[in-house]
Amino acid sequence: MSETSPDAPLDFEALVVALLPLGPYHAALAPMVADLARIATLNTQLNAAFRRIAERSGFPEGAVHREHLAEDAEAVGTFFEYVHFASPSFLGSVGEWPLVGGRPLAGKASGDAHG
Repeated sequence: MSETSPDAPLDFEALVVALLPLGPYHAALAPMVADLARIATLNTQLNAAFRRIAERSGFPEGAVHREHLAEDAEAVGTFFEYVHFASPSFLGSVGEWPLVGGRPLAGKASGDAHG
């Protein structure tokens, strides 16, 4: 396969849609596809990783499979995991969203607590 230019057109949204089912956070991240694609486009490391995955898989003509992630599996997996655990839906599920009023431990977390 030929090397693709970092400026070559790539449908990042479609690639995110193809990649999400390969990981455990598919359902939670599906509503965030546009945001995930925007971040992947703007982040140098993720942009390069997504482009390599697209090249290895022949995307968009070819389907993306786990083996196409190759050395980029960790970066992409970590990205999806981070966004999942920082998302309002996850934070809401553990009672941390929406942020309303002061947090009793906010001072301790920032080192302002006394005692």
